[in-house]
Amino acid sequence: MQKSQFFLFIIFLVFAFVLFLHEGFTEDSRRWHLPEGARARLGKGSPTDVRFSPDGTQIAVASTIGIWLYDAQTYQETDLLMDHTRGIRSCMYSPDGTILAGGGTDGTVLLWDVNTGQLVTTLKGHERFRWVRTLAFSPDGRTLASGADYEDIVQLWDVATAQHRATFTGHAGGVTAVVFSPDGRTLASGSRDGTVRLWDVATGEHDAILVGPEVLTLAFSPDGRTFASGDRGNRTQLWDMDTHQPRWSFTEPTQIISAVAFSPDGTLLASESENAAIRLWDVNTGQQRAILTAHTRPIRSLVFSPDGKTLASVGEDNAVRLWDIDTLKAPNTVYTQSRSILHAHPGYVTAVAFSPDNTVLLSGSEDGVLRLWNTDTVEQQGSIFTENKRWIRTAAFLPNGVTFVSAGYDGTVRFWNTIGEKRPPLALQDLFTVGTAFSPDGRILASENGHSTISLWDLTTGEHRAALEGHIHWVKVLAFSPDGKTLASGGGDSAILLWDVSTGQHRATLGKQDSTQGRRDDVYALAFSPDNKTLARGGAYGPIQLWDADAQQRLFTLRGHTGEVDALAFSPDGGTLASGSWDGTILLWDATTFLTDEPQDSPMAILKGHADAVTDLVFSPDGETLASGSWDGTILLWEITSLLTQTASDVNGDGVVNILDLTFVASSFGENSPDFNGDGIVNILDLVLVANHILP
Repeated sequence: MQKSQFFLFIIFLVFAFVLFLHEGFTEDSRRWHLPEGARARLGKGSPTDVRFSPDGTQIAVASTIGIWLYDAQTYQETDLLMDHTRGIRSCMYSPDGTILAGGGTDGTVLLWDVNTGQLVTTLKGHERFRWVRTLAFSPDGRTLASGADYEDIVQLWDVATAQHRATFTGHAGGVTAVVFSPDGRTLASGSRDGTVRLWDVATGEHDAILVGPEVLTLAFSPDGRTFASGDRGNRTQLWDMDTHQPRWSFTEPTQIISAVAFSPDGTLLASESENAAIRLWDVNTGQQRAILTAHTRPIRSLVFSPDGKTLASVGEDNAVRLWDIDTLKAPNTVYTQSRSILHAHPGYVTAVAFSPDNTVLLSGSEDGVLRLWNTDTVEQQGSIFTENKRWIRTAAFLPNGVTFVSAGYDGTVRFWNTIGEKRPPLALQDLFTVGTAFSPDGRILASENGHSTISLWDLTTGEHRAALEGHIHWVKVLAFSPDGKTLASGGGDSAILLWDVSTGQHRATLGKQDSTQGRRDDVYALAFSPDNKTLARGGAYGPIQLWDADAQQRLFTLRGHTGEVDALAFSPDGGTLASGSWDGTILLWDATTFLTDEPQDSPMAILKGHADAVTDLVFSPDGETLASGSWDGTILLWEITSLLTQTASDVNGDGVVNILDLTFVASSFGENSPDFNGDGIVNILDLVLVANHILP
């Protein structure tokens, strides 16, 4: 009895100690709502929509990872609404400002309580793989309408009960916009079928208006007598609600119109314009008031603040800009500067690398900019601009500096070596840059040329060293062995080819090359173990193949992902293999079993935190951190030691670390197992480690 009381007393002390530390910890936005096992999130996700709260005090920015909330006065982040499983394509406040709806990239509609930040409910009525592109609350706040891209229905929901109310059918090309009239009696929906349908909300009956090719956006004037449309025919149009006839129309020379918005007083209309600009129109006269030109790519969303003094815009350049309407005094003037940039993001993460000393993380993205992050403070400490604004395909820390490859549409590849100063780029002609890789010593660049041939380039001289021919389809991925002697290549013919780097000779083919035109198990990821002996291969179907690189024999297959595997990485000690997939998960595998007769049949840990495909994985040189890059526009830093310890902390194997595991550890004091901290004996320190994994 005394021993049991002692164990309970120890457990109580551990809980009190850990809880005290937890409550006293202050986090910045890079550490908000992190998934279990992650210590930081770099990036905010690409913005997709923007809305002002009805009282004008808050701004919501929908993004590829969730909805960011900003203070409308200070422009500081106040919260992040997310659930770690999906991105948000659209957002909308309820009229009373208490609920924020988000349209998910998986066909769901999410409702959050604005005051608490808690997810209230998830509405499921659209197809799973459709983006909920458009949302609208009725003026009384009782009904929510939703439409998904490339789906022909409009769904109506009862907000109070979260129950489905009705389905409006009639479109034949995917719903792109829904909006209620100010009196709430009419719901207008636009579609890629080129029509606007005006629905009687009470009866479901509707009138159809033929607008033109692919209606992309709609907005009602505040008095409800007019609605505006934008379409793929490059037209902004105003329509009379009584006659259903156009009142006014303007055609842009080249730009499709995917965003329009009325000012609260109904006197101004904002619309997307040519060359990613925004036009402001006088609604009464049809005259142009101003052109706003700071965005560099097409506009996704436009909205005025409730007081009409600010216009918010979201561009495909991944920036949210705020424009001061009161300062736009001169008629028909071009304005090139917005008041501020609220939310800026580099876009898709396309390359990730650690510095040899663990202190810096290098990331490349679709905007053609390399960013340097301090791995301790997780703050951005610098940027390297590539000038050509092309996707970063590969990035690395090499002996002579930071090196990266970016893609140009002219068939050239450029890379910069940077050691405190900018150096002239080296242009390598006639290359395609889907698959590229640097040798470990930084002297060789391997790149496929778009025609199943691989080129080896001498980075010192820029000379072409060899052309490697053997694939019968395109090459997607290249990987050097750690000793730099072997190059592995894979792609559209399902096989892995091994090449001798010094001679350029083909050494072996792992697997059977497939020349069929149907669905193949294409190769998307390759990684060598640190000892050069094992080669991991990820493909289109999800399973991971492991090969003995020396014996050129297939070892076995790891199964766990439900989507194609695009990223693989071995830890520096070779003990762990990380795999990332289009299913958004990262699996950690025990690599010490790969050359045994009894390989691991399930992952050691499953990491869930990205809202889109995981495309890049890299371990820090000390093996303590795993960085994962994703199409959701973020990089997550995972504490590998803690994650693997947490898995081990489930001593009773019931799938959760709880008080039962603490009791088991406490009852083993003085023994040599389970010894979590490796000091040779089970004691209070092991109990603390297990207790840490019980807390959220």
